[in-house]
Amino acid sequence: MKPIKLFIEAYPITEKHISGIGHMTLELIRALEKHPDNKKTFEINLVINRDRRSSLNRWKFKSVYVKTIPLPTRLFNILWKFDLLPPMDIFLGKGAYVFPNYKNWRLLLSKSYTYVCDISYLLFPEYVSPKNQRYLQKNIFKWVKRSCKVLAISKNAQTEIVEHLHIKKDKTLLVPCGVDVDIYYKKSSTEIENFKTKYSLKKNYILYLGNIEPRKNIIRLIGAYKMLPAKLRGQYALVIVGGGGWLNEPIMKEITEAQNAGFNVIKPSVYIPDDDLPTLHSGATILVHPALYEGFGISTLQAMACQTPVIAANNSSMPEVVGDSALLVNAEDASDISVKMETLLKDKGLQQNLMKQGLKQVQRYTWDNAAKALVDGVIGNYGK
Repeated sequence: MKPIKLFIEAYPITEKHISGIGHMTLELIRALEKHPDNKKTFEINLVINRDRRSSLNRWKFKSVYVKTIPLPTRLFNILWKFDLLPPMDIFLGKGAYVFPNYKNWRLLLSKSYTYVCDISYLLFPEYVSPKNQRYLQKNIFKWVKRSCKVLAISKNAQTEIVEHLHIKKDKTLLVPCGVDVDIYYKKSSTEIENFKTKYSLKKNYILYLGNIEPRKNIIRLIGAYKMLPAKLRGQYALVIVGGGGWLNEPIMKEITEAQNAGFNVIKPSVYIPDDDLPTLHSGATILVHPALYEGFGISTLQAMACQTPVIAANNSSMPEVVGDSALLVNAEDASDISVKMETLLKDKGLQQNLMKQGLKQVQRYTWDNAAKALVDGVIGNYGK
């Protein structure tokens, strides 16, 4: 019996600086390559436009095929946006198609599986770029309807998808994200010091890592940092690392005003590449992730893998993901965030306990587990 062709729409991993969805797609492909059934019951086919094919070379995949769409990206995206694409499996072949980023194509002879990583555009439309919010609102039900399964990255997201997108639970498939502990682990003191020198980080630091956007609650985090006792602020800087999101002008203004007022709030001016993120995590005294909503919140697990204690918001998927391995805070209460930061910074015993618990929690979320869930749910039920 020939292997089933597993097609993965690869656009998210061809961008210069890949997003969270790009990282998820990349790690999933790498785990699928290692899956024992790769080349036996399924084969991996990455689908990309002809003008972006070379962008895949940097990832050095070892056991994937690449299927090229014979259209330039710009034209293809216009046809996709207005749903004018013909059924693409006519040209690419029959199989199971995985779409990592909400939207999908029409298919004629194949099954489609579409990730809906979160529904923040519905629950918190004020925190989503208006253009993107309108686009998702207009099309999401169409994309969901023509999917064989909707893929959710957390149980919380799965519950919200069922409730708000009005589908049955058996039309969803839970495929949680993971952490690669061969990459994310505690780095040596020498590596950490070299990293601090490279990025001019002179102090011990509290870390935030994520997009710079309103949903991440960064303004309130800065306010919480300002509430810390002066002695602690002198010992620890607040380091904010992340790509430019949307509606972020007030956040950047708040960072500048805090800096001008003499607070040790640092936003590195240079891009920190993915290869340096494990050392960034390892060098932090604590990570604070006070987002107002998350579909998953992967930076919390990355920090745990690097033995960095975590503070996370007590909302959406985060309590599920961090379990009892982090301090939880009310994301809408800056004083609660500040108190928990002060507590964790001062209590070395609590730090050690959370570090130990965090390493156990990370073992529950691996990309190998994610690949297994995808293969079991997609390939295992392909003919049904």
